[in-house]
Amino acid sequence: MVQLSNDCFAFGGKLMTIDEALTLIAARVQAVEGDERLPLADCDNRILVSPLHAPLPLPLFANSAVDGYALRGADLPQDEARSFPVTGRVQAGSAAYPIRPGAAMRIFTGAPMPQGADTVFMQEDVRLEPDGSVTLPAGLKPGANMRPAGEDIAQGALAIPGGRRLRPQHVALAAALGMTHLTQ
Repeated sequence: MVQLSNDCFAFGGKLMTIDEALTLIAARVQAVEGDERLPLADCDNRILVSPLHAPLPLPLFANSAVDGYALRGADLPQDEARSFPVTGRVQAGSAAYPIRPGAAMRIFTGAPMPQGADTVFMQEDVRLEPDGSVTLPAGLKPGANMRPAGEDIAQGALAIPGGRRLRPQHVALAAALGMTHLTQ
């Protein structure tokens, strides 16, 4: 077998002791004293001093997980498809308003759930009628395709533990929680 000229396992010199290594580290590494409050843009690869508890829930409000039609769970078709008048349209970024019993509302991904609605039919699963109503199939369970407030992180829950080295995903989470600075 050919001997490599730079074989790390072929080292024949004297090994450094643990005490020598610790002395070398202590001489070359300075301990960090105090802490800094930094803007999120400067937090990557820094160590978070204290745990970050969610000041608000994520998502902040109940919203649709899909594009489709929202309605009240009490109105869900049970044994066969049923038609509903479409009484409104809710887009992401708009305000939620109440839904009438026996009606459906057009809703888009991320839009707030209409007050009283708790279920969303995917647009691919419905049939639009010529009169503007929508026919919804039977069998969907209440709460389907809806993300409740706090589903990802409840308000007050531990979001990032103290002592954690912050990576981009942690900084993004802090931003989603409304933070603009973190203490390092």
